[in-house]
Amino acid sequence: MIMSTGSNPCGANNGGCSHLCLMSPSKPYFSCACPTGVKLQTDGKTCAKDAENLLLLARRTDIRRISLDTPDYTAVILPFDDVKHAIALDYDPIEGYVYWADDDVRNIRRAQLDGSGLEVIVSSEVDHPDGIAVDWIGRNLYWTDTGTDRIEVVRLNGTHRRVLISEELDEPRAICLDPAAGYMYWTDWGKEPKIERANLDGSDRIALINTSLGWPNGLAIDFQDRKIYWGEAKEDRIEVANLDGTGRRVLVKDGLAHIFGFSLLGDYIYWTDWQSHSIERVNKNTGHNRTTIVDALPDLMGLKAIIVNKAEGTNPCADNNFGCSHLCLYRPEPKGPVCACPMGSELLSNGKTCIVPEAFLLFTRQDNIQRISLETNYVVQIPLQGVQKAKAIDFNIRDNRIFWTDVGMQTISRAFMNGSSMEHIIQFGLVFPEGMAVDWIANNIYWADSGSNRIEVARLDGSARKVLIWKNLTHPRALILDPPNGYIYWTTWSGTPKLERASLDGSNREVLLSDLGRVHGLTIDYTEKKLFWSDMDNHIIESSDLEGKNRVCVITQELPSPMAITQYQDYLFWSDWQMRTIERANKTSGANRTQIQDNVDNVMDLLIFHQSRQSGWNECGTHNGGCSHLCLANPRKEGNSSYTCACPTHYSLNPDNKTCSAPRSFLLISQKNLISRLVLEPDENSPDVVLPIPGLRNIISIDYDPMEGYVYWIGGKIGKPKSIRRAHDNGSESTVVLAGDNIQPYDLAVDPYSRSLFWTCSQLNKIGIIKIKTIMTQPSKSWVIIKGESERPRNIVLNPLKGHLYWTNLMTPPKIERSAFDGTERIALFKLDLGRPGPLAIDPVAEKLYWADLGMNRIECSDLSGGNRRVLLDNQLKNPKAISVFGNYLYWVNRDQNVIGRMNKETGKNVEFVQGRFSELSDICAALYIKPSNFEKHSCTNNNGNCSHICFNDGSVVRCSCPIDMFLKLDHKTCADPRACSSKEFTCVSGDTHCIPRTWKCNGTAECTDNSDEQNCPKCSSDQWKCKDGTCISENNVCDGKPECADHSDEANCCEKDESRCTQSEQCYKSILRCNGQQDCRDGSDEQSCPSRLAPDHTSSQTSRYTVVIVVGIIFLVFTFAIVFACRRKSPPPLNYDERDILMMKPLNPQSENQTTPTTKINY
Repeated sequence: MIMSTGSNPCGANNGGCSHLCLMSPSKPYFSCACPTGVKLQTDGKTCAKDAENLLLLARRTDIRRISLDTPDYTAVILPFDDVKHAIALDYDPIEGYVYWADDDVRNIRRAQLDGSGLEVIVSSEVDHPDGIAVDWIGRNLYWTDTGTDRIEVVRLNGTHRRVLISEELDEPRAICLDPAAGYMYWTDWGKEPKIERANLDGSDRIALINTSLGWPNGLAIDFQDRKIYWGEAKEDRIEVANLDGTGRRVLVKDGLAHIFGFSLLGDYIYWTDWQSHSIERVNKNTGHNRTTIVDALPDLMGLKAIIVNKAEGTNPCADNNFGCSHLCLYRPEPKGPVCACPMGSELLSNGKTCIVPEAFLLFTRQDNIQRISLETNYVVQIPLQGVQKAKAIDFNIRDNRIFWTDVGMQTISRAFMNGSSMEHIIQFGLVFPEGMAVDWIANNIYWADSGSNRIEVARLDGSARKVLIWKNLTHPRALILDPPNGYIYWTTWSGTPKLERASLDGSNREVLLSDLGRVHGLTIDYTEKKLFWSDMDNHIIESSDLEGKNRVCVITQELPSPMAITQYQDYLFWSDWQMRTIERANKTSGANRTQIQDNVDNVMDLLIFHQSRQSGWNECGTHNGGCSHLCLANPRKEGNSSYTCACPTHYSLNPDNKTCSAPRSFLLISQKNLISRLVLEPDENSPDVVLPIPGLRNIISIDYDPMEGYVYWIGGKIGKPKSIRRAHDNGSESTVVLAGDNIQPYDLAVDPYSRSLFWTCSQLNKIGIIKIKTIMTQPSKSWVIIKGESERPRNIVLNPLKGHLYWTNLMTPPKIERSAFDGTERIALFKLDLGRPGPLAIDPVAEKLYWADLGMNRIECSDLSGGNRRVLLDNQLKNPKAISVFGNYLYWVNRDQNVIGRMNKETGKNVEFVQGRFSELSDICAALYIKPSNFEKHSCTNNNGNCSHICFNDGSVVRCSCPIDMFLKLDHKTCADPRACSSKEFTCVSGDTHCIPRTWKCNGTAECTDNSDEQNCPKCSSDQWKCKDGTCISENNVCDGKPECADHSDEANCCEKDESRCTQSEQCYKSILRCNGQQDCRDGSDEQSCPSRLAPDHTSSQTSRYTVVIVVGIIFLVFTFAIVFACRRKSPPPLNYDERDILMMKPLNPQSENQTTPTTKINY
C-alpha cells in the first residue's frame, strides 16, 4: 500500500519518537531512530539517555569511543586536546573521568567524556607510563612506568603521590586492580617475564605466573568469576587463570598477531592488535564467538571496556577515606585499610595524619637508604633503584636532594628525597669512595676515595671535577665540611690514623690529631664549633674544638663498634655495627642515652636532615664568586680574599683568576675499560684523570683529534667483532665510527690535517681510510688503500706533514714499511734483524721513527727513511704494549708490569716510571696542540685540498689520490670507478686510454696518453736502483743472484762473471777489454778513468787509427738500423693483445700530426 498524498506520520509529535523520526514506504510509514551508538528502547520510540556500554580506545594521537549498545561499532573521536601519544587509559565510573597516559609528553591527564574538565594529573618523573588503573573505591590512581621501573599511586586529583614498589621491577607493563579485595596485579616484560600480585599498599608481593611467558601485554580481571586474563604478545595467545595463579589454560591461540590493549566486559574479552590494525572480541569462557569490532584502524594502543555509570564493590576506604589525611590503601582482610603518606611526610602515631617533619635521620644500609622520624621512630625506605653498597650520605636543603656514594657501583649519585630523578653524577675514576660531603653554599661536592688515595671536588652535578689532595694521602675515610669558615676535615686509616684539616681549596693542610684509632664517623657542631668522632679501635666517642684542642671523651661505655655519627641540637646520634642499633645521647655529657632503632644491620653513614645543619654564608654563595668553574672558600683573613677560583684537573686558571682554559697537549692512556688523561707540563706531578666516556670495553688502541677534541678508540665485547668509536673527552657525542661482523680493527691513527682516520684490520689484512667528515652522514664508510693475501698490516703511525704512512707487516719475515697516504711509493724500511715488530711512534719534528720489537724486547729508532738505525733500550722491558713521543721523552706502557715508562728520546737514557701503577694498560698516545696558523698552512686543511677522496702533501704541493679500485680522473682531483683492467695491467687515468701491462708503469717511458703511468713514481736515491715497475732497491742487490724486484728486473740482462757492465747502459763487455785503448761500450765508459800507458809521441798515430775504426763502426750501425726500420714497416712486431685490443688502442706514444714514424720500444 502506498501512503496517501499529504499525510506525514512524523508531522505530529515527531511520530512519538524521542529523537529521530524517519519516513518509510511501508507501514507504519515511519520508524524511530537514535543517535549513533545509542540504543532504542523496547517501546520502539524512546532512545536511551546515552550509550551505556563503551569501548574506550587510545589511538596515539586521539582517544575514541565505540558504543557496544548497537551493532554498527562506529568509532567517535572524543574532544580531547593535545593528545600526542596516548598509550594506556582507564575510566572512573563515579565521576565520569577518562584517565590516560601520554608517552610523548610524559604525563597523565584526565577529562570528562564530553571533553570538559581536561587537566594534567601527574607531570613530573613520568618516563614511560605503560599502564594505568583507577581505584574507584579508594579514589586513587595507580600506574606502572617502564622508564623509572616503578609502580606509583596518587589521589585521583593528582595529589599525595607515593612510590609503592621500586625494587626488582624490570619492565612493568599492564596493571589492573581489584579494589574490593585489596589487590593489584601487573605484568613484567623483563628478562624473567611474570605476572605479579601485591596488596594495594605494595605489601605481600608474590609472583602468580612466571613460566612460559614472553611479552605479557594486556591484563584484565573477571570480578564475578574470580579469574584473571592476559594477552601474550610473543607467543600470540590469550590465557586465563584463577586469581591465585592456579587453573591456568589457553583460551585463544590462533590468528593473534600482536596483542596490546586488553579489557573485559560482561561475557567478552576485547583486545587491540598492532599488526592487523583491528579490535576483536571473544567469549571469555569458551574462546568462541570471535568477532571483529573494528578493522583497518592503525595506531591502536590501550583499550578499556566500561559501563558508563556502573561501579561495583566497596571497602572501608570508601567511607570518608577511612579518616586518612592523605592516602587510604586497602589490604585484604584481616589487615584491612592503612593510611599512607606521600614521600617527604610522616605518619603520626594516630596512624591517620601525615605531617612534614621538622627533622629526620637519614642512613645508608648498603643496598638501600632509609629515613627515621625523630618524633615517631617510623622507618621509611626511600625508593631508589640499583643501590648496591651505599656508603656516605649527605643532602642539599636548597633543592631537597640527597647525595650518596656507592662503593659497589663505584659511583656518586643524587636524587630527590622522594627517590625521583635519580642520577649518577660521578661514575668514572672512582675506586672506593668512602667519605663525602656537600658544600651547600658554593654548590660543590667533596669526596674521599680510599682506593685511589685522593680527595676530590666537583660541582653538585658532577661537572668541573678537580683532584684536590693526593700527595702523602693514604686511605682517607670520613670527610666533613665547614663551608662558612672555609675548612675541610678528614680522617685517614693509614699506619698511623690521623685527623687532618685544610682550606676548602686544599691549601694550608695540617694534622690536628694523630693519637687516634680508626675513625669512621666524623661530624661537626656548627653552633658550638666542635668536632665529634667515633673511634672503632678505642670504642669511644670523643670531641674537640675545631683546632683539635680541648679534647673530651663523651661516651666510653658499651661501644663495641661505633660507626656513623651525626649531631642535632643537644644530641649525638650514632650507629653500632656489633650492637645493630642506632642510639642518641647528650652531646656534652653523654647522658640520656636512648635507643632509636634496634636490629638494623650495616648502617654505613648517618646524618640529620634539617635546615640548621646547612646555614651560614661566604663569597661563593653569590654568583659562584664570579668563577667560571669552581669557587672554593678559604678561611677568612684580614686583607685577603676568602675564596679561590679553581679549575678542573689539568685545566689552567687564566690571568683574570676567574676563568679556565683546557689543556692543549697531554698524554692519553687506555686501560681495559677506561681512558685517562695525563698532563706533564708544566707540573709533572699532576694526577691522572679518568675521562668520563661511557661504554668503554676491552680497548686495544686509541688516538686523538686535536682539532675537534675527539678521542678515537678500538674496543668491544670479548668474543665479538671490535669496532671503532669516538667521543669528546667529556664523554659527549659518543658515536660508532666503524663496525661490522666481518672486520676486526687492530690499530688506528688520525690525520688532523686531511681529516682522515687510518686503520688496520687483522681479519681482512688491509689498511683502510675513513674521512672524518662522513662519520655522521655515512657511518662505517671506509676505503681500502693496501690489501693482499700476503699482507699482515698491524701497528700504524702517520707523518701528516710528509703524507707518509708507516706500518708493521707481520708476514714472514716481518717488515716495517712506508708508503704515501694512498698506499703508493711503498718501500720496506726494515726486514732484517726484526723479531716481532709492534707499536710504532713518530717524531715529525726531529724526523725520527721509533718502534718496539716484542720479540727482541727492545726499542729502536731510525730516521724517517730508515737510515741511522740504532737500539735505544735493550733487555730492560717486557712486552711494551704501546709507545709515544711527547716532549723530550719516549713513553711506553707495559701491561705485564702495570707501569708507564719513559726515557730520553735521543739517548735512551734517564729511564724512569711515571705516576703509580695502572692495571690492564693497552695503549698510549700523545695529544699535541697544533697552532691554527700551522694548521692552515697544510695543503689539505682547506676543503681536503679539493680532492674527492685522499689528500696529502707531496713536498709542498697538494696531491690527490684514490683508494684501491678507483682511479683519478683527468682533473687530478676526482676519483671515479675503476675500469676493467686485469690484475697484471695498469689503468690509465684518462678517459680514452685503456690498459697497459703493469710492468710498463714507472719504466721511464710514458705509455698512457696522459703520462699517468709515469706519475707518482718513487724517486730512487743515488745509491739505489729502480726496478721496471718503479720500485727502488739497493744498488748492491742488482745482479746478486737473488731477485729483489717484484718483476725480477734486477736479475735480467746481468753480465757474466768475466764481464763488466757499461755505466750508462745495460751493455756488457769482457773485463779484459777494460782500458785496452779500444771503446767497447757505446758510452765509452770502458775507456774512462784509465791509467796512461802510451808514450806521448805515440798518441797521434793511435788516435788516427781509432778515429778510422769509429767512423767505420758508425756507418755500419746506421746501415743496420735502416734495414731494421724497413723490416718493421712491413711487418710490425706482435704484442700480447688480440686484434680487438689493437683496434681499440691508440699509439702508446702519439706523435704530432706531421710525424708518421712510430716509436719502437727496444729492450737490451
